Amino acid sequence: MILDRRGLLTAAALTASATVLPAAAGAPASRTPALVPPGRPLTYGVVGDSITGRGSFASSQERPWTALLQARLAKSWTVTRVNGATSRDAQGVTCLATVDTVPFGCDLVVVGLGSNDCLARRNGTYVYSPADTRAAARALFTAVAAGNPDAVVVVLGVWGDRALTWTGNGSAQPVSRVDSWDEIIGECCAENGGLHIPCADLYDHAPHRLPTGRPAFGGYTTDGYHPNDAGHEALCQRVAQRLDLP
Repeated sequence: MILDRRGLLTAAALTASATVLPAAAGAPASRTPALVPPGRPLTYGVVGDSITGRGSFASSQERPWTALLQARLAKSWTVTRVNGATSRDAQGVTCLATVDTVPFGCDLVVVGLGSNDCLARRNGTYVYSPADTRAAARALFTAVAAGNPDAVVVVLGVWGDRALTWTGNGSAQPVSRVDSWDEIIGECCAENGGLHIPCADLYDHAPHRLPTGRPAFGGYTTDGYHPNDAGHEALCQRVAQRLDLP
């Protein structure tokens, strides 16, 4: 089911700056899904990391999954893309808490963040705790909802190996860190009426990220972690199917 944001926030909330991340999260109820009717203008917002925001490991600027999705949308709508602005943390990666501005006034927003929150390490220790991720995700998704009250909001799940185990949740038995972070992100997304789309199963399919060493957009080469062209195509298809795009 596609979720929308129509009527979920008060007029008072909408008077606040759409690009400043709030300190507290809201929990509006989800309502009937809807994109604007085909044939009309559609404003498409994107905010994310190297996979979603920059698409750095695709072979060309036309091949990142967000660009493929934009081309798919353009078959039925007149699309204008609006990008959010991000920075990097002390580890040099883009995370949920390093979004400086979010797109606003959009009909569709895609957010792809959280993989680095899940996987980033410093001196062999994971940098971010579940509490860190929950707080950052709630603040970000609240900001996206406030700035885009009429939008369908899509939040991509963690891109990573679900077999990676972790005991930092206090459990005696190791659990999947990727699954744990997906759960946190999904909960915070749902609190703000968004649609969480897991994608770790697409990471599991090695041809979506291997072989390494192939030339990629922006001077990169495939590294075995980031999605290659096949991976980006799979991400686009996953999102397009969940949105029930024509």
